[in-house]
Amino acid sequence: MDGGSSDVQLLLASAQREIVALENDRRLKPSFDGNRGGALRQHVLDLIGAAKHRLKQRPDDEAPEKIRQSFSRSVRDVMLNLRAAHAAMPWLAATQTPSINLGSLYLAEECAQILVGKSVDLVMVPDVEFMYSTESWPFAQVVNETAGFTPKTDRRPVVLHYPLSDDNRLLLHPIFAHELGHSAVQDADLVDRVVDQLDEDPEFSRALEETVIAMRRVWRANRDSQTVRTLRASLRCWIEELLCDHMAIEAIGPAYLWAFANFVLPQSYADPHPAYPPNTVRTRLALELLKQRGWHHYMEEKAPEITHWLYEIGKDSEAELGPRYGFLRDQVIRRSDLLRDAAKQQAGEGALMPEPTTEQADNAADLLRQLVLPVGSGEPLAPRSILLGGWQEALRVHGDSPAGLVRSLDDERLQDLVGKAIEMSVVVSSWEEN
Repeated sequence: MDGGSSDVQLLLASAQREIVALENDRRLKPSFDGNRGGALRQHVLDLIGAAKHRLKQRPDDEAPEKIRQSFSRSVRDVMLNLRAAHAAMPWLAATQTPSINLGSLYLAEECAQILVGKSVDLVMVPDVEFMYSTESWPFAQVVNETAGFTPKTDRRPVVLHYPLSDDNRLLLHPIFAHELGHSAVQDADLVDRVVDQLDEDPEFSRALEETVIAMRRVWRANRDSQTVRTLRASLRCWIEELLCDHMAIEAIGPAYLWAFANFVLPQSYADPHPAYPPNTVRTRLALELLKQRGWHHYMEEKAPEITHWLYEIGKDSEAELGPRYGFLRDQVIRRSDLLRDAAKQQAGEGALMPEPTTEQADNAADLLRQLVLPVGSGEPLAPRSILLGGWQEALRVHGDSPAGLVRSLDDERLQDLVGKAIEMSVVVSSWEEN
């Protein structure tokens, strides 16, 4: 019986076994405060502490059935998280021997501090799956919902997964900024902020009502309230993806759009999805933000053919869609100002602006052309400027074309130089600060 004596015995023995297995794992060994993985390690220890705290709440066998069943559900919740915590052991190991290009690691850490906050423990984990993803506070639910337990860390652990094959594809790594955007969105409740502003817009309300009426012919079995919930769920997903695009542009500039075109556009073109806007819409709104932030002239100068091609893709965002996706598309485009404002506010003073970035990027590109490590003479060049200069040189060598974008990723020598330059720039800047 659920919550019965035998059931509780099983649960307690199972939970204690997982706790011991985690505590004895050598990868959970102590690390110095401030080291990469330190906050993640403490987060796992907080999970173990919360689990032990819950186990001590075992009710007597004579307690009412509802109380015993509630305890069993609580322990099962703990069990799922304890077992999931074993996945964190390879994550911790990855912090001790990072395989990613160190320049990319430093760049990602800078973006994390800009978009998520200063108190971030960024853990970069290679994954056999060819995809990028992020998870933040992975065991927070159990830790935060354990009454009477106080966690020891308030530093945010963010685990960023990237394809194992992309360790040294530095020019593709602006995608990291998009992934970090998901942590920022969740931490700052940015989707709620945008949706709340939409709900105050009478035109949005009218469009939603008209779409619900139109969908009655499509979703005949649905009540209007179900249709509204479905539309709103997709709208929230679209807003989050677009916010992450916008924050990546605030943090990285045009390099994000070039990486996006490399990684995302081969997967789909104008196909809408309940959880993702069409890539035509994403491209259009990315270009609008870049233009508003003053990057259009730079893109036209350095990559006119690619820029023209991307604008043509953006125009295809106006293709005919059914009422469901047409409503979502029209609203995110109509109120793209809300997305831009939220992203700008989140990035704050850390946003990458054309000046002095483009001058530094030109400097970096000139040095790369001569196969000179572009750290900079005098003061070191900024890491994000070096990245942009790397893209400039890649497109000069491999062509201002969609195929040139792709060929750039195979230029290992160039990407090694860019990564080493970013690494040295960070080292020199840190040395000068101290």
